[in-house]
Amino acid sequence: MKKVLLALAALLFVSTTSTYAQKYGHVNTQEMFLAMPGADSIQIKLKAFETELTEIYAGMVSEFQSKKEKFDQEAGTMSTTVRQYREKELTDLQNRIVEFQEGVQSDMQEKQLELMQPFQDRILKAIEEVAKENSYAYIFDTQVLLYSEGGDDVSALVKKKLGVK
Repeated sequence: MKKVLLALAALLFVSTTSTYAQKYGHVNTQEMFLAMPGADSIQIKLKAFETELTEIYAGMVSEFQSKKEKFDQEAGTMSTTVRQYREKELTDLQNRIVEFQEGVQSDMQEKQLELMQPFQDRILKAIEEVAKENSYAYIFDTQVLLYSEGGDDVSALVKKKLGVK
């Protein structure tokens, strides 16, 4: 019985010691992203994409307005069939404009993700390599870390791994 208690005490000591021996680190991935070469070009590309979408939208609105003005001018001289056809045409165009507006937001998010994904992948790979090379059990992002008492800031190691300053 004494041997069993000694074995349990030893096991408890080893398990609690290994838990306390784990290293914790933190890194600011936003800072890493901004320091990477080419990250600034993402804003330029997103702005160009947004401009393209804005021009398409403006063209659709302009088309609607000119057709609406023409309809308003000629409404009194139109037959019932022509008036109904043009009203439907205006309604359809208006619906397309609304659908386009709704799709623009998701298109912008998709484009942002597409442009940022390679940078995020490189940062995560560098963090993983730093963690393995320096025996970190956990590395947290300071952007979502709510409380920290200790731990190492591994930002310099990740920047070195990424080759940025």
